[in-house]
Amino acid sequence: MTARSKWGLLGTLVLGWLVVLGFRIMNQPEPQRVPLKYKSGLAQARPKGDLPPVVWPVQAREIPVSFNTPKNIFAPPETLTEPEKQKLAAARKRAKEAAVPAVPPPQPAGPPPPTPEELAAQEARRQQELARQQQELAAQQARQLMSQYRFLGYLTQGGESKAFLSKGRDIFVVRAGETVDGRIQITAIDATSVKLKETGTNLETSIPLTKPADPS
Repeated sequence: MTARSKWGLLGTLVLGWLVVLGFRIMNQPEPQRVPLKYKSGLAQARPKGDLPPVVWPVQAREIPVSFNTPKNIFAPPETLTEPEKQKLAAARKRAKEAAVPAVPPPQPAGPPPPTPEELAAQEARRQQELARQQQELAAQQARQLMSQYRFLGYLTQGGESKAFLSKGRDIFVVRAGETVDGRIQITAIDATSVKLKETGTNLETSIPLTKPADPS
């Protein structure tokens, strides 16, 4: 089929469709017209059946409404009723309990701290103990010092006794009341012993006469 034949067939189909459409439009029935019930400019009597119903006014009934007096939260407690006072007291109590911090559980109590009098007594005892230790040390040193002397002999001259003491390689000739080495005082001399006193501690000791060695 050539192109011209195609166009001819298409034109025939279009023409046939237009003919069918025009035929249907021409055979369509005319719409029905409804006569107007009311015409402008003409006063017509309204049938009785079309009268609107008469609405009679109804007197409004009084409905009791309860009215509660508003509460004034800023009013002083004297103006409140007893139930309101109880509620206010309960609310304040709850607020106070909520504001109070939680108290920690009690801890086991230790020994109480010493009083000033006890501290002073402890310090006095400490000082006494320290002094006692110092005295013991000084006495020990004094005994060691006096133990270094030897009583070698004595003589009586003009009614006065003298003693011969030795300390290492040193020899001392002393009378009663004299002091050796600035610390050792001779308090008494007799034929068998000599008494010494350490002046720092007032510690005394007696040194017996040293017997000469047996030449045999």
